[in-house]
Amino acid sequence: MGLGISRKIRLLRNNVLLKIKKKNLSLYRSLIFLGAFFKFIHKKNKKKSFKKYSINLDEINKHEYKKTSQNNEDGIIDFIFSKLKINNLNTIEIGFDYFENNSINFIKKIKKGIFIDGSEEKVYLLKKILKLIYPNKNLKVLNKLINRKNINSIISENFKENDEIDFLSIDVDGIDYYLFQELNFRPKIICIEYNFWYGNNLKCSVPYLENFVWKLGSLYSGASLLALNDLANSKDYHLIAIESSCVNAFFIRGDLKHNFEILDPEKSFKNPLKYSKENIAQGKKELLKKNLTYF
Repeated sequence: MGLGISRKIRLLRNNVLLKIKKKNLSLYRSLIFLGAFFKFIHKKNKKKSFKKYSINLDEINKHEYKKTSQNNEDGIIDFIFSKLKINNLNTIEIGFDYFENNSINFIKKIKKGIFIDGSEEKVYLLKKILKLIYPNKNLKVLNKLINRKNINSIISENFKENDEIDFLSIDVDGIDYYLFQELNFRPKIICIEYNFWYGNNLKCSVPYLENFVWKLGSLYSGASLLALNDLANSKDYHLIAIESSCVNAFFIRGDLKHNFEILDPEKSFKNPLKYSKENIAQGKKELLKKNLTYF
């Protein structure tokens, strides 16, 4: 019953905001910024959650926690940075939410950072929040739809050729594989979203579509872990972590791999505990009926 009431309140709030937006855009932006600001502060100050969401965990999963990331990326990122002694870094976040992304938790350590997303509203909110809270930080928030054609040019516009990029997060809910494939830059660490529904033995992705849009609740998205791992290896990147929510994989550049245990993507593959074996088998069966590109 409580959940039903909560949904009704959110629906009512959204309907009211939509009416305000149509009549007074300035008032609408002021109201959503106020809500967004307090949501951001709440996230920054909340306690860490150490809950694990799957079994077959690797040693690195012991370091997982969630604070401002969508899942348990925060703890893994913290651990990797500590191993590499990274304290003053350059970062790129492709695909974000203004209150929940991989860079917020370590934002004080950022020397230069760019946040890129196709949502005008998310960009507006994060830009205003960062300007207010971190006015002296070298942070840019860009409203761009990233694709094969522009990923390298956008990065090169913001980072010089000799700038070391320490961390790159790719989360676009669709063509992540192709962005990684096209990438000419060599960050130390890459965190990229994969789709566990494909299972541990297929090398596939949704086909490349410049304006691919993921539909909320759909399983049709992204690439398999095995496909991303093969691509990573071809670029001299190596799998060092799969967070227990079974959403993100972490790859380390070849010259730094001696600092970590390199994982086998099939042996370390995980399934979320919230789904039964039957749910997963049926989901995969339906997903494989879709139009997919195999590698």
